[in-house]
Amino acid sequence: MILFPAPRKIEYGEGAYRMKHCYAGSDLPGFYQAIRSGAEDVCVSLNPLMEKEEYRLEVSVGGVMISASCDEGIFRAATSLLQLIRRQKGLLACMTIEDKPEIGRRGYMLDISRGRMPKVETIKTMIDFLASLKYNEFQLYMEGDCFKYAAYPDETRDFDCLTPEDIQALDAYCRERFMDLVPNQNSFGHMYTWLKKPNFHHLGLFEDENDVPSTLNPLLPESFEFMCNLYKSLLPHFSSEYVNIGLDEAYGLGRYQIEEYCRERGKDVVFMEWLNKLNDHIKENYGKKVMFWADMIYNYPQSYHMVPKDAVALEWGYELIQSQRMTDHCIAYRDAGVRYYVCPSTNTHGALAGRMDVTTFNIRTCAELAVEYGAEGLLLTDWGDGGHPQFGVWSMVPCALSGQYGWNTGKPQDGESFKADFIRGAEDFVDEFVFGGAKVSRLMYRMANYYLLEPERVHVCTMSAKHLTLPVSETRYAHLFDMKDSGDDFYFDNVTDYVRRVLTDIEKIDFDERMKREIRLNSKMIILGSELCKVKLHPQDSVGKVDELVAMIDEIVPEYTELWNFRNYEKGIDKFLKHMTDRRAELLALK
Repeated sequence: MILFPAPRKIEYGEGAYRMKHCYAGSDLPGFYQAIRSGAEDVCVSLNPLMEKEEYRLEVSVGGVMISASCDEGIFRAATSLLQLIRRQKGLLACMTIEDKPEIGRRGYMLDISRGRMPKVETIKTMIDFLASLKYNEFQLYMEGDCFKYAAYPDETRDFDCLTPEDIQALDAYCRERFMDLVPNQNSFGHMYTWLKKPNFHHLGLFEDENDVPSTLNPLLPESFEFMCNLYKSLLPHFSSEYVNIGLDEAYGLGRYQIEEYCRERGKDVVFMEWLNKLNDHIKENYGKKVMFWADMIYNYPQSYHMVPKDAVALEWGYELIQSQRMTDHCIAYRDAGVRYYVCPSTNTHGALAGRMDVTTFNIRTCAELAVEYGAEGLLLTDWGDGGHPQFGVWSMVPCALSGQYGWNTGKPQDGESFKADFIRGAEDFVDEFVFGGAKVSRLMYRMANYYLLEPERVHVCTMSAKHLTLPVSETRYAHLFDMKDSGDDFYFDNVTDYVRRVLTDIEKIDFDERMKREIRLNSKMIILGSELCKVKLHPQDSVGKVDELVAMIDEIVPEYTELWNFRNYEKGIDKFLKHMTDRRAELLALK
């Protein structure tokens, strides 16, 4: 592809134009400003009939012409032009590009709450990457100790995390790139980090006082006051007209202290009452519109009329089956007049390297449903379950692919090609933008499919990655699989051998050493998980492997720590390292 994301329409002419100035080293905002200031090579024509992000880019033997209706369109044209300059080294083939996005809101959401809290400079690097892919929305998911909430200063007094000033700086950084930084504060489920604290425990839903709840009690006035305090601390620092208030996976709904009330009113009604209460407060006090995860209501279409008028439902699903089920939900939202996004996943959480076959299907399906049934946005989610042990480098190709689909979904899937050109285009883009031209992404794609060699397919994770977080004595994971049913060592021998072979090929390539170390370390963690699966299959016969596996852990821990601290705040690293130290002790206990 000459451009990525691939434009909607491109026609080639005769000849070429040599740029008089070298812009290849310019950053995107600087290049855009040069164009707006009257760059000698580039003329700008305003056409009020064009849509906000629509542009026309003409390269002729006499120069470059950009047509757009406003600054957003000029910026998207500048994004394409800068990529052409870099790829063609300033000698531009004559062409005409007519382009505009197929999906209005194209976003990426990064979990910064369950372990990994990236530093400001790390986040800015990600924003630059997203801007080059024509994203226009970015969300930082918060559920716990990741922001200096003014209402509760004691909770983050002893460690570094994002400050109000950091958020304001990031907000401005996004605006310079025509990207909307949307606050994302969970407000119902996923409140474990807060509710495990003695001062907040009583706000949760639980059966026993010793339980650690994860869901707020929506009937308590103190719960509403608590959420108002979080919003007051967070929302004024964002210029966005939206706020994502979460509300997903509120597993306490209908149980414990509110069971009888939910039985009388209906779980869906109780959910809607809480949604509307939060919505009204946010609208009245901050003038913002709410977004919310839709998993708690999509089975209750009779209640869709209770969704606040301007609220946006976020339809998420990360597996093959979930992606297929989205069709009915999208039709229901459309028919009920509910605004909504579709939300696929990078699928790196719970897998260390991702599960690329699932990821590419998931992103494509979501994007095509968005176009067919009128979703307002495509939001790619990047979660941090299990302490967020996966490094961000694994999210680059999924981000690039979602950038393509958000801008231009191309022809509908025909059942044969799997739109391989989009996948290859995403890989080429990442190789160019992230790896300095080194061909790494195809090998990372192969690495991320190691899970296909495991004996069981597991919901949003892999067996090898999951068993790093489970005690050696535990063979069962929820209702999804039991190692006792997984056959013999054959499968995991294949996983270990496969990962080592792909890693050997990656090691031969010369590219950024720190990124190579991140890829290497996560690959070694997959091998460790695979070998732990074999220990669980026959622990008494694994005593001879204990020293080798302990040595692997001793090698992983300091490397993980050093790599983590380079890009992230120190707080949160212990969430995954505790799994490592626990597995080490359990292995030694086998001797």
